[in-house]
Amino acid sequence: MSMTEIALILVIAVILFGPDDLPVVARTLGKMIFKVRKFTDEVTREFKSTLSAPNGLIENALKDYPPKDHPPEDKPAQSKKIAEDEELLSYQEIEESSPDKQVNQKDMQAGE
Repeated sequence: MSMTEIALILVIAVILFGPDDLPVVARTLGKMIFKVRKFTDEVTREFKSTLSAPNGLIENALKDYPPKDHPPEDKPAQSKKIAEDEELLSYQEIEESSPDKQVNQKDMQAGE
């Protein structure tokens, strides 16, 4: 706020409340602002404690049970090998291994 805005607000306050009641109004307004800030700080603190409680429980649980040593897993290498094997299959091999094709071949052999 600039000085002109503050001066304008003070002039309006003096006109509305008069010079005798202005200190009382200012004191009351100051107390109200203090109570509102105190309330909002308490609400903020309560939200933070509520949100951090589950995190604290999880962290404490993890501290109680240290992680076990596991050997490194080879899953990425295995999945890469499977993907390479699938690429190497030809269309004919895929068609021969499909269940529909096997059923049709059995029906044809039974009919002969």
